[in-house]
Parts: sequence; structure tokens; C-alpha cells
Amino acid sequence: MTPFPAPAGQLLGVRLLPASAACDHEYWKTRLVNPRLLLGAVAVALYRLPLLAVPVGADRRGGFMDLANPIFAEVLAGALRGRPGFNQVTVSGQVVRWGEPIPEGLAPDARRRFQGLREEPRYEPCKRPPAGHVGRGAGVRSMSPVPESPPGRQPTSTWAAVEAGAAQAP
Repeated sequence: MTPFPAPAGQLLGVRLLPASAACDHEYWKTRLVNPRLLLGAVAVALYRLPLLAVPVGADRRGGFMDLANPIFAEVLAGALRGRPGFNQVTVSGQVVRWGEPIPEGLAPDARRRFQGLREEPRYEPCKRPPAGHVGRGAGVRSMSPVPESPPGRQPTSTWAAVEAGAAQAP
């Protein structure tokens, strides 16, 4: 019995997944003028790291994705062709573009508007830093010990030195 040949995209490790699987989904969600475009977006998994390809529409006139290799770019272009919002798919080297071609010499603000992005990202204030970060968020003064760590290898707080210096300040 002969096995069925795998599609070229699977052999090269390029897969399309639901948009929510992309590691940069929240990044795009906070920056797009029209976050509803995420409904037609797809996560492109290359080397097991899924990144978001956002379609054109509403306020977004064009998009692109820079891949590691022209062969990967060709495979991705083939996978995007025919999908709603991914019209006029072209490949130039390792870059895949869709939608209108971006005009040359656009100022950064105009380029951002062309791609349907906000002028300033919508950030939520962070009360606590993400796990693994010592950050300078409000209310963060010390790190609790990690139960699995030996006593001599516990994390130390840089805030202790900052608080000591602040207490001595006039």
C-alpha cells in the first residue's frame, strides 16, 4: 500500500489555523481600527509558531507577511489565494502581500492607516507584570518564593533596594 502524498504546505511546515491560535492575536486585536476583521483572519503556522494574517476590508486596504524563505512564501500565497479578504495575493521574494499595493513613500501615519491600524494602540493598564517578569507595575513590591526552588536560589527583589533608598531620601 502506498501512502497518500502530503500537500506541499504540510511538507514544508506551513499550516493555516483558526485566528485565535495565533500568538499575536491580542496584538492585532488592540491595534486594528476594525477588530471585526479578525473574523476572517487566519493563523499561519510556520515552524510551529502561528502568526496572524489579517484580511483586507473596511479600513484595511492591504496586508503582508514576511516569511523566512521564498519557498514558504509561495506555499502561503497558494493557501491564501481564494480566501475572502485575501485578494490580489502576490509574492516578492519571501514577502507575501494581499489587497492593494502599498504606495511608495507613505509617511508612517499614512502607512498605518493603509493597513487599518490605530494611531496609538489601546493598552489596558497592567496592575501586575506578566508571570516571570519583575516589572514596575503598581503595587508590585516583592516576589514570592518559588516552591520548587532551593532556598539559596530564590528570586530576589530589586524593590527592596529601591524602597531602602526611598526611605533614606530627604
